[in-house]
Amino acid sequence: MAELNRRKETVCMAAIRPLGYPDAKVIVLPTIMLVTLRSQPTPPCRAQTQADAQVISQLNAAWQMRQLHTPEFQVAFKSLPAVRMPDTAAVRALRRKAPRLNQARYEAALQQLQRQVGPTFEQAVAALCYATADTVRKKAVAQAASRLQSAVQAQQLLPFLRDASAGVQVMQLLRGYYRYHPPTTAEWARLMPELVVGLTTPDPIVATGLATWLTEQQVPRTYARQLLTKGAITQLEILHGRHPDLVVFKQQLYPFLSYLSATEIRTEQAALAYLGQFQPRKK
Repeated sequence: MAELNRRKETVCMAAIRPLGYPDAKVIVLPTIMLVTLRSQPTPPCRAQTQADAQVISQLNAAWQMRQLHTPEFQVAFKSLPAVRMPDTAAVRALRRKAPRLNQARYEAALQQLQRQVGPTFEQAVAALCYATADTVRKKAVAQAASRLQSAVQAQQLLPFLRDASAGVQVMQLLRGYYRYHPPTTAEWARLMPELVVGLTTPDPIVATGLATWLTEQQVPRTYARQLLTKGAITQLEILHGRHPDLVVFKQQLYPFLSYLSATEIRTEQAALAYLGQFQPRKK
């Protein structure tokens, strides 16, 4: 990294990962470029076995990367769970946030996300596990979204919150699904181990998105110690950060910590004091 800085070259994932940071990610914020280097505690699901070549070919044929990055596809992806319900008020609310969308391209993206062709949900998850290319994993998430229908399937996606390239997409997909299918008491117990590990992802967008979702779903407060002992590392990194741009992440954590503590937390000091109750004392 020092050499890259000396040469004033752009620091990007392709350059950083070979230096020994396999989960490195670059996040562009308004005034800074945030580089996360910390590796995941455990890989989401990676193995030496290669993904099925036929499935990858089908994914590449079904989804184009330039399409996945369009505003129309992004809004369609977020609104898919509401469209399926149907929840027209939620769909309208999402559309109002992006008033300049091309209607034809938006409807085409929705139609593509709802089609039941191509790889199955299980094949899409396998591609997420074994594909080496980030582009393939992002296409696999789009395919999984088109096939997601049950709580069992949603649970299979939880480990991929820790995927350095697809974690944000998976978070959006799961938040949309669980909005209409909230976990039962028994499901919370099954989900909790993955949720705790998910909170430790180095990506602050995923970690704070997960914290927001846990607040929205009113996770039972009996899980506070479990969530805030092993699951606090990224929250602590965010709260200790000094750059002004990090305030957006801090403000997303305060409602989560307020909910779990049943008190009002609005400052870094209050948040750190509450999290400190769950951290092991230094000897």
